[in-house]
Amino acid sequence: MLFRHPGYVSGLVELRPEAEQDLAKLPKSRRGEWKAAMEVAERDILHDTVELTCEECRGTYDPKWQEWRMPTDLGIGPFAVDDGVATVRLLQRRIAGLETIYQVVSYLNGASIRHQVTVGEIVATGEKSRIRASLPQQKMTAAPGDAAYSIGAYVRLLGEVEASCHELVAKYRTVDTEQREASYQDLQRLATFLAEQTSLLEKKAAASPAKPKPKFRAVKDWFDLTPSEFEQAIADLCRAGGCYGVEVSGGAGDLGADVVAYTPEGRKVVIQCKQYRGKVGSPEMQKFAGTVFSVHQADIALMVTTGFVTGPAADYAGVVDIRIVDSNVLRRWADGTDQPPWK
Repeated sequence: MLFRHPGYVSGLVELRPEAEQDLAKLPKSRRGEWKAAMEVAERDILHDTVELTCEECRGTYDPKWQEWRMPTDLGIGPFAVDDGVATVRLLQRRIAGLETIYQVVSYLNGASIRHQVTVGEIVATGEKSRIRASLPQQKMTAAPGDAAYSIGAYVRLLGEVEASCHELVAKYRTVDTEQREASYQDLQRLATFLAEQTSLLEKKAAASPAKPKPKFRAVKDWFDLTPSEFEQAIADLCRAGGCYGVEVSGGAGDLGADVVAYTPEGRKVVIQCKQYRGKVGSPEMQKFAGTVFSVHQADIALMVTTGFVTGPAADYAGVVDIRIVDSNVLRRWADGTDQPPWK
C-alpha cells in the first residue's frame, strides 16, 4: 500500500455559502490575493494549521457487496472509504493575512489518502469567527486508538515526516560542504524511517482478506435487455473489473451519469449507456461532455454503446478526453478479451 502525498488535497476545495459571502465582502485586490494564496495552500493544506476539532467517523460494512458504506453527510460519497474510517478535522490557517477556517475529511481511497476540503468562513485577523464561537471551550482530541492503525494517525505521521524531508532537502541545498555530510545522514535516517512505516502499512494491507471479484454473467444479446437491465449489466462489468462503489443512477435527472464507479486506484469513472442499434452522433457526445467533468467530477468518462460512434463524434470525444466503448469494444470487454476500458 502506497500513500501518495498524504498532506496534499485530492480534488477541488469547495466553499460554503458563508465563505463565499465573506469573500464577496473583501476588496477585489484582497480577493485575488486570497485565491492565489489558497491555490498554494491546497498543495499542502494539512501543515501549519491550528486544529480546532478532530473526530473519526466510522462506516458500516455491507457483506453482500463487500464494501464499506459511509455516512452521506460527510460529502465524500457513500462508498469512498476502503477501511471504514474517515477522519474529520476543523482547521484554521492564515492565508494571505486572513484567517481561513475549513473542514478536511481524510479517508483511504484506493492506493492513496484523499483529503476533501470545505471552506467554512474567511475573516480578518482579530475578528470573531462564527465557527470558533460555536465550538466548546475545551479542544477535542483524536479518538483513542490512534497509536494503532488508523487514518488519522498515519495522515499526521506521514505528513510530519514529509514536511521534515522537505526542510532537510532545502537545508541541504543551502549549507556549506562541511555541513552537508550531517544533513545527508539526517536524510538517510529519515529514509529508513519512511521505509519502516511503509512496511507497516503494507503488512496491515496484506493481513486484510482480499475481496473476490464478482463474475460477470455473459449476455447473449444486449438488445434482449431492457434499458435498465443494460445499465445494470454495464455496472456488473465494472464490478467484475475490480471497481468498487458501483452505482446505477440512470433515469430522469441523472445528467448523463448512468453508471458511476471507482477503479481500484480510486479514480472516478462516469459512464453514459446508449443501447443503440445505430449511431451515436456529436450532439449526444457534446451533451455528455457538458456534465461529465464539470458536474460529476469524473476522472474517466466512458461512452458505452451497442451501436457505433460517428467520425465527428469520435474526433470530438478525443479532444475532450471521453473514451469510447462501441459494440466491438464492448463485446471484447465482456468476454474478457480486452482489459476494462479505464486501464
